[in-house]
Amino acid sequence: MFQRDIFIEEITKSLKKDNSIYFLSADFGAKALDGLREKFPKNFIHCGISEQAMLDIATGLAIEKNKVFVYAMAPFLSLRAIEQIKCGPGLMKLPISIISVGIGLGYADAGPTHYANEDYACIRSILGNSIYTPSDNFTTKLIAQDLLKKPKFAYIRLDRDITPNLKPKVSNKDFYNGYKIFGNIANDKIIVISHGKIFHDCYSLKKNLKDNVVFINLFRSKPFPKSLSKKLKNVRKILVVDEQSPGGNLGSCVFENLSENKIFPKIIIKSIDNIYVFENGGRRYLLDKYGLSKKNILNSINSF
Repeated sequence: MFQRDIFIEEITKSLKKDNSIYFLSADFGAKALDGLREKFPKNFIHCGISEQAMLDIATGLAIEKNKVFVYAMAPFLSLRAIEQIKCGPGLMKLPISIISVGIGLGYADAGPTHYANEDYACIRSILGNSIYTPSDNFTTKLIAQDLLKKPKFAYIRLDRDITPNLKPKVSNKDFYNGYKIFGNIANDKIIVISHGKIFHDCYSLKKNLKDNVVFINLFRSKPFPKSLSKKLKNVRKILVVDEQSPGGNLGSCVFENLSENKIFPKIIIKSIDNIYVFENGGRRYLLDKYGLSKKNILNSINSF
């Protein structure tokens, strides 16, 4: 099942008991959304191809103490509506959940206008929000449940593709912390940090590596987990992998937060090449060609 369907199903379940929930879409559908619209038509607002107006409507609903979820394609919801995101939930500190679908090169073959390679950097620059990038359906479900119970200004970065569940799955403690560690951290080990679908590419390399590599799925990168900084205090080598452009991506986030805590390991950041991607050929082809092939990631690990 797609991450967006998992998220919307949780909202639909909550609508049975709470009619203060509103779901807004900017001309963007999903199989699960059909059920929500049919069962709760008064709680669904179709805003058309108008992400900026959708955020303004969401702001008004949130001011009236409603629980508001806005939903659209990642490149348009993030960059096109960034001023409204800043001035609404940002400046006014409103608990609006922004569900952004198709991060990175998820909409491969749709061209550079549909690639979301800068959304993380742009939204991370807005103050007061939380940023989630789940790698599997189970984590997506936990995020939805948490935001329904405790609404806040959040940006949820969902993948367009189906993402298999990770094992072992995220525990309640992991979710509270905002990350899941696969392995045991030690100062002589290489730490690989990633999130979203690209984490699966990283973790799949485990079979090609010795036990000196630890993988961290950082599904809540803002606010940056304080407990993770403590765990990384004495490590010497970190590789951060993110399906984003170089500036302001997850690697920048990790570097900034560790340096604020006076932690200075060697950090290598792997991201999409520093160019606009105009080609088609599918997501795997584009990742392989523009800097994020599995071989490229493996070479970066071995270079340590």
